[in-house]
Amino acid sequence: MAKNKKTTIQDLANYANVSIGTIDRVLHNRGKVSPAKRQKVEEAIEKLDFNPNLLARTLALGSRFTVCSLFPEATSSQSYWALPKIGVDQGVEVYKDFGMELHAYEYSLFDESSFVKSADAILGKNPSGVILAPLFEKESLEFISKLEERHIPYVFIDANIKNKNSLSYIGPDLRGSGYIAGKLLNSLLGPSDDILIVNMVKGFENSAHTALVENGFRDYFKERGSWEKRSINSITIPTTAETEVNRELTTYYIKNPGTKGVFVTNSRAHLISRYHAMHELDIKVVGFDIVPGNVAELKNGNIDYIISQRPVFQGVTAVRNLFEFFVYQKSPSGIQYVPLDIIIKENVDYYIKFQ
Repeated sequence: MAKNKKTTIQDLANYANVSIGTIDRVLHNRGKVSPAKRQKVEEAIEKLDFNPNLLARTLALGSRFTVCSLFPEATSSQSYWALPKIGVDQGVEVYKDFGMELHAYEYSLFDESSFVKSADAILGKNPSGVILAPLFEKESLEFISKLEERHIPYVFIDANIKNKNSLSYIGPDLRGSGYIAGKLLNSLLGPSDDILIVNMVKGFENSAHTALVENGFRDYFKERGSWEKRSINSITIPTTAETEVNRELTTYYIKNPGTKGVFVTNSRAHLISRYHAMHELDIKVVGFDIVPGNVAELKNGNIDYIISQRPVFQGVTAVRNLFEFFVYQKSPSGIQYVPLDIIIKENVDYYIKFQ
């Protein structure tokens, strides 16, 4: 390695094939680390000429790094947005001894004004950097314009807004995730079976990421001409309250009895599959994310495929990108797509244990 290149903690982790947390425990001599892993880390430190004391002294000069996150609220520990928050917490824990602190803010996916309120609170803190899930596009554009005026770097996760000056986007290829969902659902259906796309968002027109996912899904069928043989409709339900979701589904299925497949564009597929089970409907379901409700329905056979977008990894990576930018002025790749994992009931337990 060239002498003028600053070795990062991530470089050590990659070389030793261990986690950043293991590197942190070895550097600070705390927690349990197996002798084999400790030897790998020590070898990496020597081979890569890493000087942890130099890094510590650099940050001890008075540098403090305040990171603010702005994500949709996690309504429970079982909801999707609890997962990227876990990732951010894990990332900040690794770097807290080097001057990093976190202030977490939330907004309701069904109330744009809550986004504006939290965004204003973040601006009041004048943070070193921001991790943002920009699910309300209009309000996000206004917020990042103010961040750019103040030269505050920001990272997008889960959803991207193109042609902006974000430090990085970490998340799925949104169109690609919808395309994969289309391929999966098509494999379960006959050539003339109708399909329903369910979007649970407030204001579909202000939710560009959802539109990209839906467009990717439709593109799969258009490329094969199979959209001409079946009806592919979408409905937008501006709530996740199960009674209201059930009411919307009842209305739709009465009018569209030929529906045999459903694609849910967020992590709430379990709400749809529970309705099907309750009414003994043989309708195939594809959705996103390993949240407990989806896992239970997958194991019960009521959800057929789940596409996992590694939300914890997104959070960890966002923190690392900001830290390396603060300390080394290292700019990450502008687009960092996460792998899209296909989960079925036969492999879900293995996947959860691996995660």
